[in-house]
Order: sequence, then structure tokens, then C-alpha cells
Amino acid sequence: MKPIKASWLALLLAVDSQAAVTLSNVAIAQREGTRLVDIYYDAINPAGSSLSAFVAVSNNDERVEATAFSGDVGGNVSEGSGLHIVWDGGADLPGVATTDLSITLSVSDPVPAGVVLIPAGANTGNDPDFGPYSLTVDAFYMDATETTKAEWDAVANASPLINASDGKGKAPNHPVQDTTWYEAVKWCNARSAMEGLTACYNLSTWSCNFNANGYRLPTEEEWEYAARGGLSSKRYPWGNQIDHTNANYYSTYYDEHHPSFSNGGYPYTSPVAYFEPNGLGLYDMAGNVWEWCWDSLGTDKVSKGGSWDSWEIEQRCGHRGVAHPSNSGNILGFRTVRNASVAETHTEILVFDSRDYALAVASAHGSPVPAVGVFHYAWKSAVTCSVDAVVLEGGTNFTCTGWIGSGSVPASGDGNHVVVVLEELDSSIEWQWANDDTDSDGMDDAWETAFFGGLGQSAATDYDHDGQNNGDEYIAGTNPTNAASLFQLQARAVPAGFIIEWPAASNRTYDVFWTPNLVYIGFEAIETNLAFPRHSATATLHSAEAQGFFRVDVKK
Repeated sequence: MKPIKASWLALLLAVDSQAAVTLSNVAIAQREGTRLVDIYYDAINPAGSSLSAFVAVSNNDERVEATAFSGDVGGNVSEGSGLHIVWDGGADLPGVATTDLSITLSVSDPVPAGVVLIPAGANTGNDPDFGPYSLTVDAFYMDATETTKAEWDAVANASPLINASDGKGKAPNHPVQDTTWYEAVKWCNARSAMEGLTACYNLSTWSCNFNANGYRLPTEEEWEYAARGGLSSKRYPWGNQIDHTNANYYSTYYDEHHPSFSNGGYPYTSPVAYFEPNGLGLYDMAGNVWEWCWDSLGTDKVSKGGSWDSWEIEQRCGHRGVAHPSNSGNILGFRTVRNASVAETHTEILVFDSRDYALAVASAHGSPVPAVGVFHYAWKSAVTCSVDAVVLEGGTNFTCTGWIGSGSVPASGDGNHVVVVLEELDSSIEWQWANDDTDSDGMDDAWETAFFGGLGQSAATDYDHDGQNNGDEYIAGTNPTNAASLFQLQARAVPAGFIIEWPAASNRTYDVFWTPNLVYIGFEAIETNLAFPRHSATATLHSAEAQGFFRVDVKK
């Protein structure tokens, strides 16, 4: 049944005034910037300090096999306020954007071990093979697996109602089989007595008290509702196709029994819970053994689910088998149900987005945060991008003037800092820079303006007629308007050599050379590629040499 919606957000609160557990203050929403959904709630159990909390998810009426839950969820939750469940929607439902995600929170008394709480609800649809159907159930507990031979023996050995030999089994963890409907009903009463519950069946009339809290066989409607696992209009508990990865059955396509279990003699049953469960956590709702139900068809009783020796069509949720209640065989077994304490349920329909949001970052200069490249984030991630305001490259300063972008509009920022909140799948930010040498003459605009009052001077001009053109003076870091402004190189004698010192600039590098005399043709490199703040080099000379000549080359 599609949840009622008033708009893109709707609430459906189903509350029973007799519920032992109360549910209130439910809030469900996707956490911005993540693929997580937060579920907050308050729950009180007057009958005890603990309760069970379960979450079911469907997308456009399709049940989602959601398992990535953490927090106050499961069969033993401490009651209280401010309880919190986190669902990793990106793990269970990746790459999806929907305005119709249904999340249902159910709370009840603690669920016994080995059973599954089937919340009250309705499932209507159109089965591909059997046509329209409409299923409505109250909350009930159902065994997660078919009754095993070990479980049968444990009850039979403790009760005079039945004989252990009335149920067969290939192994303790295989389903019990070869049981009649009557024997299954008696076993239900025996199990109820063992656990101190009120028996459901009158073994004289074979009638059922559905108000009793003991074990019973499911009605056909309960069985089919549970088998569909929250999916509607599908053939099988998991969808419309079947193969031997889903269930233990006889394949007409391959004309064979399940190859993993067709050995060791009949029956070819498989261990319970061998295959993946359906959306409600129930195993083997198709295949393995037929399961007795309560309902009658004439003098026969209904069975559901197919078996290891049944064809594909008999595994379908809507298919009905019938057999006389006194019949038995190695294809017949059962599982039990119990009435559940009335649970409170809260459903919300919300917008959910688990797609990748791409942000491309580009910059000709600077060190961007995040680095240059394409990055993927969750919906509404707030990504901080920044670069240095000024970057020195090759002796030229570049100043960040801002950014251009596409996709998500920056929420805030200044010239070199911006926050992008990703609301469009593909977004980009590209940093813009201004070159400080706008006339491309090799001299920074600020340096030219400081000495010449503008950008009118050429690098090739010797403005102060000292034999060095403006470009060379710029590289040397000297004053191009003062003929006395020369590059200052000093040497101090130290034991066994000299220390060479010079004025250094942040946008220059230096190579230091030495020769023993000016007649000597070649200069020997002392150190190269020295950068600010280095402004000296130590020359160690040979003991026989008491003097030397030094040269420092200055480079942008």
C-alpha cells in the first residue's frame, strides 16, 4: 500500500491505544553533506526497561534490503528519550535520488530470539502470474527459518503430545519434514506449553483460538504477506527472476535439482538460512520444503513456498499448494507464528539523495584546497576552497582576483576563499589570477612604478647610464635610477677561506663562483641555486692560496 502523501513530505502515525510500548517525537531526515539518515525518537515500555525497534525502507513501493543500521535499533533497546538510529542509505541504496523514500520505524516489546517481527500493514498489488491481490495483517512474530529437525526433537522429547520419529530430517540444521498437518499443530501446542504460553489449538476439534499467545501455523494471508518481504507485484520474495543462487528447488531450465544438495540420497533439502533472507529477514520463503498453513480448501489444507522437488512456478509467493492434513512426505514441513504485542509504527516519506556530487577545482597558480582535480561528495556537502592571495612564480607575482564557477552557487567567500554547497551534480570552481607584469617586459609592475612612476620604461633602457639596463638592474635588485646603486658583494676572511655575503631578495636565486686569479680562465662553483633567506656562502680555499676572486650570478 502506497503511503498517504500531502506533498513531498508526509507523516503516517499508526497508534493503538492498547499498545504496551509508546512511540513519540519521531524525526527522520537525511543528514546534509552525507548519505546518512538520522532517525530520532522517544519510546517507553511500561512493561519493562527494554524494547525492540525495527526500521523498514521502501523506494517507490519497492522494498529496500536495508541492513546498514546502527544505534538504538534491534531486539534489545533500552527505553528512553532522544533515542537515535543512523541508517547508511548510501551503502544500502547507492546512486539514488528519490522524493518517495518511505521509512517506517516500529517499536514493540522485545522480540524473542529466532523470530522476526512482522509489523501490521497492507500489501496490495498485481502478481505477474496470479493477478490482483490484497493482503492485510496485524502485527505478528514469525520464525525466521523453517522448523529444523533439532527444534522438532527438542520439543518432541519433552512432550507426550508427539513422537520425535513423526518428524524426519536430513540433519539437525535441515528442516524437519515428513510431518502431517495434525502433527505440526500438536507440536505448536507442545512448544507453547514448554514456554509457558497459552496453547492455540483444541486438539479435539482442531479449532484455533487466534487470541491466545501461543504458537500456531500462519494463515495463508500472513504467510504470503511475510513472504513478499515488503515487495509488491513480484513473483518471488526477492523479485521476478529465480535461479539456484536464490533458493533450493528443481530447475526446469537446467532439468536438475539444486547441484549443491542433490547428493547423499533423498530428500535434497538444504540447511536452513543457507540463502539470503527476504526484506523482512525471513529465510527459505521459497524452496526447501512446503510449509503448512492454517487455511482449508475443502477437506485439504493449504501449503506454501514450494520445495526442493518443486518447479519454479511453485516457488512463487502467490502459488498455493494443497494436501490432506493427514498427508506427509519429505517435501512437507512448517514454521510457526505468534501474535505480537501491539506495536506502534511511524512512517515518513522524504527526499533522499545518495548520488555523487562532483566538484572540479582548477587553478593556474597557488595551492588550492582541495587540490586541483575532480572530487566527489554527498548531497549538500559544504566544501571550503581557498588559495594563497599572492603567489610568486619565476620572479613574477600573481594575485588572486577571485573565482568563476558553474553549477552550485558559492554560498560565501572573498577573493581567495569560498564555500561551495553542492546542490547540483556537476559543479566547478576555477581560480582567477592577475599577472603583476601586465606589460610583459620582465619587470614587475610594482617595481617599475616605484622607481619610474609608471610602466613606460623598457627593460632594455639604461635609465641611469651606469652600464646596466633596467632589466639587469631589476634582476640584480639595485636601484635603476641611481648610477651609484650597485650590487654589493663582500668577503670576510675566516680560517682556511672566506665567507661571501650579498643582499638577497625573495624572488631571486644566486650562484657563487671562485677563481684563484683573474688570469685563470674558469670560475669554480662554490654553491648554486641559493635562495632567500640565504645571503652568504663559505669558500674553503687550498692552503697554498691566500687570495681569490669571487663572482655571484643573480637569477630570477
